[in-house]
Amino acid sequence: MTEREIRGLAASPGVGVGRVLLLEPADADTAPHRGAAAESEAAVAALGAVADELGARAERLRADGFGAEAEILEANALMALDPMLRAEVERLAAGETASSALRSATQRHADLLAALDDPMLAARATDVRELGRRAARRLSHDGVHPTADGPSVLVADDIGPADVADLRESDQQIVAIALAGGAATSHAAIMARSLGLPMVVGAGSMLLDAAPGARAVVDGDAGCAYLDPTPEREDWGRARMAALVRRRRRHARERALPAVTLDGRWVTLLANAATTVEVRSAIEMEAEGIGLLRTELAFLEARSWPTEEEHVAALEPLLSLLPGQVATVRVLDFGDDKTPPFLSGIDARGLALLLDHEDALAAQLRAILRAAGGASLRILLPLAESADQLRLVRRLVRQAASDTGWTSTLPPLGAMIETPLAVRRAQEIALEADFMSIGTNDLVQYTLGLDRSQPLATARSAAHPRVLQLIAETVVAAHEAGLTIEICGEAASEPELAVLFVGLGVDELSAAPARLDELRTTVRRISAEDAAGAAAAALSGERRDEQREVLGGLDGVVA
Repeated sequence: MTEREIRGLAASPGVGVGRVLLLEPADADTAPHRGAAAESEAAVAALGAVADELGARAERLRADGFGAEAEILEANALMALDPMLRAEVERLAAGETASSALRSATQRHADLLAALDDPMLAARATDVRELGRRAARRLSHDGVHPTADGPSVLVADDIGPADVADLRESDQQIVAIALAGGAATSHAAIMARSLGLPMVVGAGSMLLDAAPGARAVVDGDAGCAYLDPTPEREDWGRARMAALVRRRRRHARERALPAVTLDGRWVTLLANAATTVEVRSAIEMEAEGIGLLRTELAFLEARSWPTEEEHVAALEPLLSLLPGQVATVRVLDFGDDKTPPFLSGIDARGLALLLDHEDALAAQLRAILRAAGGASLRILLPLAESADQLRLVRRLVRQAASDTGWTSTLPPLGAMIETPLAVRRAQEIALEADFMSIGTNDLVQYTLGLDRSQPLATARSAAHPRVLQLIAETVVAAHEAGLTIEICGEAASEPELAVLFVGLGVDELSAAPARLDELRTTVRRISAEDAAGAAAAALSGERRDEQREVLGGLDGVVA
């Protein structure tokens, strides 16, 4: 048959080759209605069983070191116990079967989430739908997935994070996932990335025409699925899979070596984290500390500004793991795709929003100082856009130190440069900051107008000449003021882009813990001088053969 190329969105990197394992939607419920009491009791019992199942699976994930992934399933278990959801299921069960009531109630809740003007919250609609599907399957005693025979590519309209966790625990040989729907920001995509499963989402209904058992190749880097691939495509896919395994092993062997270029320039490798599991993973990967500790993710469901004690409770378990190491704590970065319910409809973001609520910011600053322990603390301000903002926060830090009895030198205060306006003011901001950080996710979005719901594409767009020029100007401003500057966006995790950042003079790279091994190997294979040449070429928009040589056999840079 002729190869069919189906394009979607890249959700989890890597390549998988196998036979199509089609997860079809469950058949409509044709069972007779047994009365309101019986149907209601059965539906509520099914929700309870799903909550117990998800809780048990979360415990197993946590025991295996997947704490952040366990928290996703624990949150889903709590949704299954939500009194409002249960009340609606009971109401619908008066006229529908338990299975139908479960699907209808969760679909209604999911539709409300999907309608929100917030990609992160809207992506959670899939989790709610999955609760209904899983509970309904329990009533019909259907299995979660069909049986795979050998290496397989799971093809479906959409799945939830628990479905991905199922694949890890089963004997199924699932090598990749391709979804007609879904989102790159969904919990299922997060779970797939954590477990190393290549994933493509948003590929469209044509994907569901795949014949069960047909050959398929999924390219999670390019966001593309190939049905009935040519022999050459299959050979490429298998070679790519094997090469990725070898590369991971090779990088791990160099973990204890310093990140120093061939001509002697030291690049500090830090990690991005939000959970204790990520901090532990960073330590295991020999990170030199945490370059971005996200604090808002613990409070995305908050009904009001977090209290000082709530901040301390969230931070202490993380900072206690970092005695003597750099711990860069970013204050709450609420707004846009990270908006809790109590801030619904706001326009302000990041530091501007916090300065509109000084009491909330002051409470967090006191908590950061109280929770610091023996960590080498730095405080990072998101979406900083003026020197006046830094002066205001520095006053609050001094007051927090007085209120908490802080006796050491005040922690360095950093400005996160994430907009073209901030870059234009970088020189004056640098005069008030103690260090600077560039958040490439937002810088790309505000400069090029890209959609943040495509994280891999957004990260790679940091190689656009306009974005690189803004980064270069920020680096110059920081160095003229004698400051250290880091990159802490998703782009820092991409080895090809890391080469350009080193060439532009960036001092620190803060990346996902899982990418540190590859970044270290990349830095050790290049010279800072050659990286500067590659950066100059990318800034001018050129594509030159010598760039591939500079990158030491990597895939090259496309600006």
